Amino acid sequence: MLKKEIIKLTKKERIIILISIIIIALLISTIIIQNMVINNQISNNEYYASGNENSSLIANNIRKGITIGGITGKLEILDTSDANATPEDLLEGKTAYVNGVKITGTYKSHIEEVEGVTIPKAFYYVGGAKDTGIVISDSPLDENKYSSDKYADQANIPGDGLVGNQFVWIPVENISDFKRYPNYGATQSATFNEPASVSYRYQNEVEEYNNMMQSVEENHGFYVARYEAGKEKINGVDTIVSKKGATVWTNIAWGNSTTDIGTEGAVAKAKGMYVNQGTYDITGTLIYGTQWDAIMAWIDPNYKTTTCAEDSFVRNSSGKGNYDSSSLATCGSSDNYRVKNIYDLAGNAWEWGMETDIIGSRVVRGGCYSSSSSSISASYRYSKNSGTPVNDTGFRVVLCL
Repeated sequence: MLKKEIIKLTKKERIIILISIIIIALLISTIIIQNMVINNQISNNEYYASGNENSSLIANNIRKGITIGGITGKLEILDTSDANATPEDLLEGKTAYVNGVKITGTYKSHIEEVEGVTIPKAFYYVGGAKDTGIVISDSPLDENKYSSDKYADQANIPGDGLVGNQFVWIPVENISDFKRYPNYGATQSATFNEPASVSYRYQNEVEEYNNMMQSVEENHGFYVARYEAGKEKINGVDTIVSKKGATVWTNIAWGNSTTDIGTEGAVAKAKGMYVNQGTYDITGTLIYGTQWDAIMAWIDPNYKTTTCAEDSFVRNSSGKGNYDSSSLATCGSSDNYRVKNIYDLAGNAWEWGMETDIIGSRVVRGGCYSSSSSSISASYRYSKNSGTPVNDTGFRVVLCL
């Protein structure tokens, strides 16, 4: 029987063997871990490369310079500690981060209503109140420029510093009061017609008049141009404006004739000022006699009963318009000619209207620069040949909602 031979190792040999075993184990573990990482990366790359829509791991969600799953980040972390915006500075509903805190804007970019008065689409509230004259503009640069928190005298909103075309709201609370009244002066409303009689009207005149009346009744008022119609060259074309300092558009006929408004007369120009209904929700027209009288009655309610005081603007406009002069002034040339935030209702240029006299001539209102201030007030009526341009006669636009 053989005896097992026992190998005896020295202590030094046993230590060498143990260290070798440990080194081999570490090498095997390293290889295993490396294989696992490589396999995982391959799997991830295949996963994200597959366009998995449920993953939020996209470049814009990974910090710039970091790569995860084969996707290199683009997100840049901004320092917002020096930001100073407030909710009042941001448009309503918009958000931003200030000093790491998210804030939501409260500023309304477009006021849609003031004291129950609608601000039309693509127009902006400038200032004024319902009893002093709400002023609007078609330029966003004019928005809130003279609101009550910025300008104390809401009855006398300046025209300075405004860039858009401006209009003023004329309130008509009771439709039964919306009619023509006798003016101060020789020629009275009873001798004129509106709309024109059958022999002197143009196609659609009655329909347009009825539409205007309906709009005023439904909306309790209308907008009137703040200035006499001005003329500016825009892209080389004469363009109608309602702005301070513009050249008054005179030497213009009412139309081709009383039955034909044509394309170059005051009626056509007024109707064409705002024609893009995709942008605007208003209708522009030449001012009606009914609307002119509504303005007079708003300025002085006694106009409706012909009991205005002798110094009333609608009865005696001396010193309140460009009268007794040798030349036409620009639109809004003096703040002395401003009443209820409207300029040049008296004097400067006669203004074509929609009334007709008994022989078909169209009516003009308010006098002109050569008129006598002692006899022709802002309410005054006169008539002229519809198809004849005159250098002392212009027009004014009104807007209906």
